[in-house]
Amino acid sequence: MPRFPCLGISATPTRLFAPDDALSHDRWSDFEDDLTRLDATITDINISGSDPTLQVRASDGVNWTIELGGHGRNREAGLEDAPAIPGDPVLVVGRRTHHFGENRIKAVKLTIGDRDYQLYPEEPNGAS
Repeated sequence: MPRFPCLGISATPTRLFAPDDALSHDRWSDFEDDLTRLDATITDINISGSDPTLQVRASDGVNWTIELGGHGRNREAGLEDAPAIPGDPVLVVGRRTHHFGENRIKAVKLTIGDRDYQLYPEEPNGAS
């Protein structure tokens, strides 16, 4: 009779992830150190979703994904109640991803219309 290896629970515990792996991920590790400015037009708004983002189109026709802060941070900055709609001009100051071919910026500061939204005022490179 053929013998099959046991594929059940191992008698020796092995940890797949350290308990602090998820917490130790630096929120800025995917992004460049230098700040980037982007003048664009809002094409889609997803502030209330699980990963708050704006979709924008730059004047050269390139589409960008703008990552916003978490819900608490956005609310604190006044962004969740912002009267922004597709077609509004936006100035984004943030850090561009360093992944090749990806048009994504983590916003530090936004200006929509004449109102500034400082999402990360504690950033050392300050975008004030």
